[in-house]
Amino acid sequence: MIHGIRFAAKVPVLVESESVVKHFRDRDDFEVQEEKIIPLEDLTVPQLKDKAKAANIEGFADMKKLELIKALKGEEDQPPTGNKAEGADGKGADSNDPPTA
Repeated sequence: MIHGIRFAAKVPVLVESESVVKHFRDRDDFEVQEEKIIPLEDLTVPQLKDKAKAANIEGFADMKKLELIKALKGEEDQPPTGNKAEGADGKGADSNDPPTA
């Protein structure tokens, strides 16, 4: 209990402020676990494959580094969409306009 506020026991909380972390580190009634988050791009292919295996991603063994990163981030290989505006009839927005001279 801090300042009359009752907190649930051992609930993990992400604290990004270094000064707050330092304050909690000095207290006996708080347990501070510091984990460094490493971006996927900095991991090696075997490390990415281990993460893919743990995430039950199918076909991870044959994937290359960029494919593994996309799969782990949840990005699917989707065909690129064009920047052309589409009209109500499904054709290009300019297809309904009469030609101009």
